[in-house]
Amino acid sequence: MKIDDRVEGLARDALDAAVKRDSAAFEAALRAFPNDEAVRDGVSLVLAVAAYIMTEIHGGRPNDAQVRAVAEKVASMEAWAGPTGDEVHGLLSRLLNSEPQSAPGEHVIVLAFVVTASLLASLHLKDEKWWNYLDRVEAAIERE
Repeated sequence: MKIDDRVEGLARDALDAAVKRDSAAFEAALRAFPNDEAVRDGVSLVLAVAAYIMTEIHGGRPNDAQVRAVAEKVASMEAWAGPTGDEVHGLLSRLLNSEPQSAPGEHVIVLAFVVTASLLASLHLKDEKWWNYLDRVEAAIERE
């Protein structure tokens, strides 16, 4: 996957705000995407990051119980944004099973960024910052 630098910077801003659980900054970061195409590309990027992380931490495609456990943990940690365990599970399940996601309406956009931010923030190496983990994941995605 070739990552568009312009969209990647906007996605990082939204991820940063979500990691910090700063609702106002998160909303502003999402509004900074200039058009629907940029939003779609940003959502595609963060979903690719989420899929990579889920596959990496489970040593391959996770089973449904593993996805459910991650979904419940994410929903609990990200209560500030309001995702439910079922919503996170549905997003991750469709993603990992290569099923189409619904059109990126506002709720799906928020969910994609919040879930990915949560994975980045909670699953990076102990001595690593989340943005360095994102760098590694993006490099791997571009190699694929």
